[in-house]
Amino acid sequence: MIMFNKHSLYINAIKNTNSLKLDFKKLENNEIVESSQSVFLSKEEILPRDAVHKINAFQKEIDKTYVSTLLISDDTKLVKRNLSKRLKDYSTTNLNNEYDVAILKNKLFETRHYFEATGIDYVYSIFHILNLFIEKNPYRNSLIALFFNNKAYIVILNTKGEIVFAKVEEFTTFENVKNSKFYDNDVLGQKLFDEIHYFEVIDTINGIINEFYENTNDIFIEEIRLLYTVKQLSEKQIEQLKDEMMMEVFYHPISIEEELFELVKDKHQHKSFIVARKKKSKNTSKIILTILSIIIVGLVGYLTIPLNEIIKENKKELEKKEQVIIKQFKLPNHIEKNLIVKKRVEELFNSIPYDVVLKEIEITKEGSKLVADFLNNDTFIKTMQPELLKYYESSTIEFLNSKKVVYEGVITNSGAKPVTSSMKIYEETYITDEFIPIIRVTEQLKTLFPQDAKINFKSSFKSDVVTFNYIVNFVVDTPTRLFDVVKMLNNELYSIHISYPISIVKTEAGIELEFILQFHQPK
Repeated sequence: MIMFNKHSLYINAIKNTNSLKLDFKKLENNEIVESSQSVFLSKEEILPRDAVHKINAFQKEIDKTYVSTLLISDDTKLVKRNLSKRLKDYSTTNLNNEYDVAILKNKLFETRHYFEATGIDYVYSIFHILNLFIEKNPYRNSLIALFFNNKAYIVILNTKGEIVFAKVEEFTTFENVKNSKFYDNDVLGQKLFDEIHYFEVIDTINGIINEFYENTNDIFIEEIRLLYTVKQLSEKQIEQLKDEMMMEVFYHPISIEEELFELVKDKHQHKSFIVARKKKSKNTSKIILTILSIIIVGLVGYLTIPLNEIIKENKKELEKKEQVIIKQFKLPNHIEKNLIVKKRVEELFNSIPYDVVLKEIEITKEGSKLVADFLNNDTFIKTMQPELLKYYESSTIEFLNSKKVVYEGVITNSGAKPVTSSMKIYEETYITDEFIPIIRVTEQLKTLFPQDAKINFKSSFKSDVVTFNYIVNFVVDTPTRLFDVVKMLNNELYSIHISYPISIVKTEAGIELEFILQFHQPK
C-alpha cells in the first residue's frame, strides 16, 4: 500500500510543554510540493480551537489527509517481543526485530483524547524516532540520548549496533527553576537553569553507565552521542563532559518533524500504536466525469492531431516537471565535501619527511602551495616530489635563500587529481523546514567554533539553492584540529562544509587556520 497517492496532505502535530507545533506537507505523486508550519499556545488537555479549525479545514479540502503525533506523556519502556503480549495494562507496538514499545493504556488514551476534535491517524513514541536515527546512522558500543520535552530517552548499543539497554530519565524544567527561591530574573534564571541541566546530564549519564556495567561486563561503551531539538549545552560544556566521562562526546541536532515524517512512510506505518482512519473519497463522481472528459478529448485529439506529436509534447512536459522537482530539494552533500577536504590536507601532511619543517600551507581547488625549511636541498627531489605527484599533475620548488644550514623553499603543486576514498558516504536528510536568514545562520555558526574564532560573512549567491559564504579564522595548537572541525560539521543536519582557499600558517601565537565555510539551504 502506498500511503501518499496523487494528492495528499501530511500533518505532523507535536505537543510541547506549553505549545503545539503543526508541520504541513502537501504531496503530489509522492513528492513534496508545499510545506509550512504553525505554532499554537496549548496548555489544556485538548487541542486549541484555532488548531482544530485549521486541521479540519485541510481535512475537508483534501480527502487523503493524515495526522501524526508523538505520545503526549511518553513514559514508554522497551520489552522483548516475546514478552510484550503478557502486559495486560499496556498498549504495545513494534520497535525493531528485538523489541516492542509499551505504554500504559490510559497514557495512550490521553493522546487520542487530545485529538478528539480532529481525529488522529498515527501515534509514535520518541523511542521510534531514536530507533529510526540508529537505523540510518549505525553506531557500535555507544550510549545515545535524545533530549525532548525535559526528558532524555537513552539507549546503549552493543558491538553489533543492537539496543541492549533503554531508559527514560526526567530533568528539571525551566518552570521549576522559575518557581524556586533562587530565581531572581530571567537572565540569571536562564543561567541557573543551564547549569542545573548540565550537572543533571552528567549525573544521569554516570548513573546509566554504572547501572549498565553492574549487569554487563562484555560490552564497553566507547562514545556518547547526545541528540537535541533545542540546544542547551555549550561547546565548552561538551568539552568538560568529554573530560569528565573520559571518552568522545558528540552533540548534534535532530529534526523531530522530519524523523516523524519518515516513520509514516510505508516501511514504518505498522509501528504506530493505532491504525490509520480509512479515507473516504468525496470526489468519486468528479473523478468519473474527469476520466470520461479525458477519454473524449483524447478521441478528438486522436482524430485531429498526429499521435506522435501528442506523445512528444507529453514527454517534454513530464521532463520539465521532473527537472523542477529535482532542483527544488537537492542540497550539496556536506559530509562528502568535508571528507574530500580532510583527504587533501592528509595527503600534504603525509608528504612531509622528518627533516623538513612545514611553515605554511595554502590549498585551492586546483592546487596547493607549501612553505617549508629544508636541511638538505635535494630532499624535495628525492622524497617529496614523487609523493606529491601521486596527488598533483605538477610539483615544483623554488628556494628563497642559499643558506648552508637551512634552505627555505616554496613548493607549488598544480593540477589536483581526483580524491579517491574507500569510505562510504551516507546520504543525508537535511533540516529544510524554513528559510534561515543570515543573522540566525551566523549566530548558529558561532556556537560551533571556539569563542575567539572570527566568523565573518563574505558573500551569498543563488543557484538551485541559496549559499552563504563565511571566512572562518582561529588559532589552534596543532594543524590536525582541522580534522576535528570536519568531524564536528559532519555531525550537523544542515549542509555546511569547508571550501577553498584553506590556509594553515605557523605563527608566534600558534597555528592559524583560515578557510571558507559554506552554508546551503533551499530558496
